[in-house]
Amino acid sequence: MGLMLLTKTMIHFKSVAFEKSASNLNIMLQNSKGRFLCGGVLIHPSWVLTAAHCVEAKVGLKVRLGKFHRLRTEAEEQTIWVDKCVSHENYSKDTSDNDIAMLHLAEPVMYNKYSLPICLPSRELAEQELTRSGKQMVVTGWGSTSDVNNNYSTLLSFIEIPIVPRNECAQAMRFAISDNMLCAGSLGDKKDSCSGDSGGPMITKYKDTWFLVGLVSWGEGCGRKEKFGVYTKVSQYLEWIQHHIDAMSASWKG
Repeated sequence: MGLMLLTKTMIHFKSVAFEKSASNLNIMLQNSKGRFLCGGVLIHPSWVLTAAHCVEAKVGLKVRLGKFHRLRTEAEEQTIWVDKCVSHENYSKDTSDNDIAMLHLAEPVMYNKYSLPICLPSRELAEQELTRSGKQMVVTGWGSTSDVNNNYSTLLSFIEIPIVPRNECAQAMRFAISDNMLCAGSLGDKKDSCSGDSGGPMITKYKDTWFLVGLVSWGEGCGRKEKFGVYTKVSQYLEWIQHHIDAMSASWKG
């Protein structure tokens, strides 16, 4: 068995009601037929971050913002097509390293209280404060609520889990944990992301501001008491993200 890629669902989840400013950050990624694929997170009016393993097709993708109920059309939601998909050039399907992709939207998002961007931290802030061991994270998604089926959650849900030291995570997991990954969870606790949650945000609050820390990437099963969830470490990619935003802006200016 290879890595179990998560298309994020919460195990032992709570329906989102904890704080609207955080819950409205998750974006639903669909294919051209409207099939739910993954989560994502808005970082710019025209850019969404997700996991690279979510967008291997790279065509016929659209995002839906302002969603709480996965199956129902909501008054303030926006649906926008993706016109460019940029997966990290060093993404490895075999190891899940560099599991990050940027989606450029065909038209910019109209910000409202249901569709907001997340703040990206500086690398210094991320390293010194946001990713320290024990720091509490919030992960949101519509993923599966069971390790044995792919019945996605109808409502956007969340879990709260702590960052785990890399060496502790490496001992618990069969597959390698690179410097580009973060682990979160608690041994003996079944709270975890799962199938359907992939690409969705792992966030934390610092001085009254929510920051993006990770993207749901992979795990060995879901909600297993002896395992952790693994997340793409976003602070490793800040220059890469800015490069692609600047390059697209320059091309639009001609």
